[in-house]
Amino acid sequence: MEDKLLENRQLTDEELAVEAQAGSRRSFEELVRRYSQRLFYFLRPKMLTHQDTEDIIQETFLKTYRNIRRFNFECKFSTWIYTTATRLVISFYRKKRPNESTFVSIDTSPDPQEQMIKEEDAKNLWNIAQALRENQFQALWLRYMEDLPLKEIAQVMKKTQIYVRVLLHRARLNLMKQLNPSALPGKLEKAAPAETNLSLL
Repeated sequence: MEDKLLENRQLTDEELAVEAQAGSRRSFEELVRRYSQRLFYFLRPKMLTHQDTEDIIQETFLKTYRNIRRFNFECKFSTWIYTTATRLVISFYRKKRPNESTFVSIDTSPDPQEQMIKEEDAKNLWNIAQALRENQFQALWLRYMEDLPLKEIAQVMKKTQIYVRVLLHRARLNLMKQLNPSALPGKLEKAAPAETNLSLL
């Protein structure tokens, strides 16, 4: 059963979750493979260091594994795991700095190493998008990388759908200011992150 699963990479996240609920470790490992990098991009703007980001990712997978039987398919698996990760970030900052803001602003100047990486990857839209405010980047990621509807984005971010709609609009406008207009010919896709769609939903 599990060997067949490994051969079929077309299974949806939700189908893999079903197998994981039935006890398939390999199914969960496939979910980890699919979401490791995606969670890193999603969480990195929120965290102070690379190591903190990796720690939250590992904790997210651990908590997801422990609670996999609670996944009830009323929403997408991606919504569930991103909600788990967001809650862990909130908990992380509450424990570390209870008197400070929950999230770290990404407007702070990067260290030299991060600046060098940013310059080397300047043509990558998602790296450029990380210069946006943290909530704007989060909304863009969930909408275009995860294809989540407004309702589920609002659930992850704990905001209203109207707030998310306005946030996406502002994020697209701010992204336009940072990009050369000639770099905006298409739409923002998973396979081609250097493109973007500036239409309002």
